Amino acid sequence: MKSQGENTSNYVNAEFDALFERMKNMPNSAARQKIIDRMVDIVRRDAPWIGGFHPVSYGLAHSWMVNGKPNNMARNNIKYLRVDIDKRAALRREWNRPVLWPALLVLALLVAGSVPAWLGYRRRERMAARPA
Repeated sequence: MKSQGENTSNYVNAEFDALFERMKNMPNSAARQKIIDRMVDIVRRDAPWIGGFHPVSYGLAHSWMVNGKPNNMARNNIKYLRVDIDKRAALRREWNRPVLWPALLVLALLVAGSVPAWLGYRRRERMAARPA
């Protein structure tokens, strides 16, 4: 790829390039406009690419959201959206099941860690005092 600037199609035409070099530093005048008009005719004849712009548009939505369509013209389509409440509630229950094993593991570690401490405390409390 030769150019990634303004000439992203890498269009090359000897006559056009010569006219461009002549025109690019000229002040705005009738002579410059005449050169530009000739350049436009050359480009239209050669048609290095089809003029047009077709953006790719997409939107992400949950399956319980209805009537949502991506739209590049208007961003105020929230008033047309509909929520399937029953489906949303069912999916939330499915997705948000509580995970109890981490809490149980922490509790078991606390108990396992506190049992030796409690046993040591009880042993020290039951020891006889040292004679002075």
